[in-house]
Amino acid sequence: MMNEVSTAVNPLLAINTDFGDYLTAYTRSYQGHTIDGNLDYAYESDHAVRQKLLGLGGASKLFKAVNTQDISAEAKHLFMKCDQVGPLKYPDIYDVVRKCSERLELVVPIALIREDIDKELIYSISSDLIDPCIVMTKKLTQMCTYDELMLLVGCECGRLQNGHCQFNMAYTYLNVNKDCYKPVSRNYPSPVSSQLYSALSGWIKFGEQTALRAGMICLDKPGRFLEIITGLYERGFMDFYGRKQESFNKGLAEMTEKLHVTDSRNLAVDSSLTELEKAFLAANEFLYCATLYDWRKDIDGKEQKIQPVQMCDVRTSIIVGNGGHGL
Repeated sequence: MMNEVSTAVNPLLAINTDFGDYLTAYTRSYQGHTIDGNLDYAYESDHAVRQKLLGLGGASKLFKAVNTQDISAEAKHLFMKCDQVGPLKYPDIYDVVRKCSERLELVVPIALIREDIDKELIYSISSDLIDPCIVMTKKLTQMCTYDELMLLVGCECGRLQNGHCQFNMAYTYLNVNKDCYKPVSRNYPSPVSSQLYSALSGWIKFGEQTALRAGMICLDKPGRFLEIITGLYERGFMDFYGRKQESFNKGLAEMTEKLHVTDSRNLAVDSSLTELEKAFLAANEFLYCATLYDWRKDIDGKEQKIQPVQMCDVRTSIIVGNGGHGL
């Protein structure tokens, strides 16, 4: 009788202690959100253009140098020079990284703080030899609000999930602008072909849509995405690619509401908008996508005009450009 009573009231006995189940839950739990090997929230042109990139002339040697030498050199420098975020050191930042990882069902990546760069910067690195890392400068952590940091860290978690690192590092070889991040080491000696240059520089706006969707999934209130991202740039933020913009079209909020109720066949955006403005309007379409609410079942989306991710991708392609076709 005593054993029966103890069994009924002891909550610890209900805990699943099977190691196999724990391992499955801890690693790659987001596999339930994959379609044909790709994450369901990822923008379709992101993956399509990356596959094309890998088949272009000169790409194999460039990406080999990036993966086997550049990223390893970067990681070695970071682990020697940077502070690692943890529950006792930078606990507020660790909480942001942990929460973003939970919302994207990702194993918590290593987070590092750089003090040797005097600008607001965040990026991620990963390879077959290097555990996933998110790197942020101390100046960034001092500038950002909690919501801004959630968005930026969420974007980098999305880049890690979707394998963007080698493409971002390869982009630094293009010398598109002087403000693009320059890694510690660059070991590819040949000039980048014009075809590879065009495709890789064009991929940025497609990969960015995937990352911004991941960031939106991580926000406490995804509906504030447009307000948070534009406010961040207006205060001087410059991204990994060296892009910055301190003034945005004041009508973006009204534009996104108008786009929301416009059929895809009639969808059009003002040609005077900047690339960043188009990117943020396109990303905001994900707010009306059913996939967002599949990831964030704790928020209510019933009042929204919910659309499948395939339709969201079509509308995104119209807003940002050609969706990768013809690259």
